[in-house]
Amino acid sequence: MRRRRVATCAPHASAARPWQNESVRPRPGDVGPVIRFVLHRPRNSQNIGAAARALANTRAGSLWVVEPLGFDRAQAAKLAAGADHVLEGMRVVRTLEEAVEDCVDVVMTTGRRIPGAIDPRTAAQRLTTVSGDAALVFGDEVNGLTNCELRRANAIATIPTAQKSSLNLAQAVLVFGYELLLASGSAKMPDPPDRPLADEKLLAMLRKRAQEVLLRVGFLNPQQPDRALDELLQLPRRARATKREVEMLLAAIDQIARNIR
Repeated sequence: MRRRRVATCAPHASAARPWQNESVRPRPGDVGPVIRFVLHRPRNSQNIGAAARALANTRAGSLWVVEPLGFDRAQAAKLAAGADHVLEGMRVVRTLEEAVEDCVDVVMTTGRRIPGAIDPRTAAQRLTTVSGDAALVFGDEVNGLTNCELRRANAIATIPTAQKSSLNLAQAVLVFGYELLLASGSAKMPDPPDRPLADEKLLAMLRKRAQEVLLRVGFLNPQQPDRALDELLQLPRRARATKREVEMLLAAIDQIARNIR
């Protein structure tokens, strides 16, 4: 987690190797929701191995990696130090959207000060009481997550430090993993919600259709639509909107689109 530059939200289209093993889906203390530790475009294979070791130490969640740059399995294994089962169960995907699309809560991490950011302990308490899959997202070792990516989080978390603000990627994974391990000791399985929450896949569909309609009616700036759109989409995220509520919004948008043709 490092201080980073402002970047655009252009998707990354290059391919990634699909190591997938659905049978390896560890949970903190074997209870609670499945928590995905998502490493977004890590640059160093050894950091992936060290992160795998941290997850083996804490059993805090499963390892997901978005488009690792020049991934070397042998280099990762050197730092995994016996956590080969975590590497074998690692999911590698092409985009961040794909990594979180089935999640009902997404916490993204940053090494800089963000108003309203929560600490690892608060993040752990939040993630262990979610009814459904959740994700904890870490940026790359140089730039971290962009402002645009952070705007699409349900919550932002940062690790308080005394002097230097950035931590090694695997160190950050271990801090959050440890807090999740502690939180799972007293956490109980949450009661199933009366109605299922909207997942990221459904929210992404809402974003896409809202953008199309709002551009047509002139509400969004065609040159820079993302910022206003992301702010609008924070409403259903903060409200923890249910699947039914988002489906109703989609239906309303479709009706509006038909009437303005």
